[in-house]
Amino acid sequence: MKKHLFILILTLLLFSGLRAWAYPLAPVSTRPQREVAVSKALLWLHAQQQADGAVGGLGESCDIARTVAQAGEDPDGPEWTPGNVSLLERCKLDLPDYLARKDAGRIAKVLRAAVATGADPRNFDGYDLIALLEAQYDPETGFYHPYNLFRNALAIIALNEAGRSIPAKTISAVAGEQNPDGCWGWPIGGNTTDADTTGLVLHALAGAGYAEHPAVVQCVGALMARQLSDGSWESRWGDAVGNSNSTALVIQGLVAAGWDPEGPAFTKDRTAVRALLAFQAADGSFLWRYDQQGTLLLSTKQAIPPLIMTYPNEVPKPRTLYLPLVGR
Repeated sequence: MKKHLFILILTLLLFSGLRAWAYPLAPVSTRPQREVAVSKALLWLHAQQQADGAVGGLGESCDIARTVAQAGEDPDGPEWTPGNVSLLERCKLDLPDYLARKDAGRIAKVLRAAVATGADPRNFDGYDLIALLEAQYDPETGFYHPYNLFRNALAIIALNEAGRSIPAKTISAVAGEQNPDGCWGWPIGGNTTDADTTGLVLHALAGAGYAEHPAVVQCVGALMARQLSDGSWESRWGDAVGNSNSTALVIQGLVAAGWDPEGPAFTKDRTAVRALLAFQAADGSFLWRYDQQGTLLLSTKQAIPPLIMTYPNEVPKPRTLYLPLVGR
């Protein structure tokens, strides 16, 4: 009897050990740290807003409006109206000059702002943004932009967020631009890879319903191999120094594709997310690189979206949404 009991206990211990090896404990979520980081980043962005409502150069206010709306703040509210013009109103005032080039990437940014702020993308200050963007589509090539894959990815993401279907030829065209190393670079027809375009393409393909596409799976494997020891990613393979822009866009693409940037697959000396958080300066802005500040506005606005996403190891959290125009 004792012998049988000993064998049973040993078997249970062995089985428990195998389960612990096969199903390791879920990584500890950084959601509290991310929420603090986003709050500090938003405060820094507030300080950059000018009296005319603008944050950054022409058209930049639309991108910032989309970012702060996704983070739960109202870009048309009093907190984003330092003078007589709100951040969202500044975005609309810039539209004639910003959209004059009919560039797919620019239209996509405005469309994303319209969707994020709850506006009608078919009549955003008189512009039918969906029609404008879909008019850039070339049925011969499958692309929305003739030479820039980054802007094509922006177009796909914007149309997906607006509830529009993406042509199958577009997916094939984008997948066909995959480089031999498994990922993508910004020039169509080029052969150099950059992490920024790669992250955005992953986001675009996954958002369009192709997270299991062979090109996506292959690129995720390449990103595992290319992650630097500090948890970040370099812009171009071979730079050997990571930056916040590339790391943020890669995280965004990985989460969209269903991968956990805090899991063991993307943990070197630290996780990808902790690497991104480490770029934040004391004033709330995000540095481009640890050794130089670079463009703080671009780095900061790109760091926020991946930090507010729900990762695979987390329970979705109700977002704080504003009600446009209520009480005005």
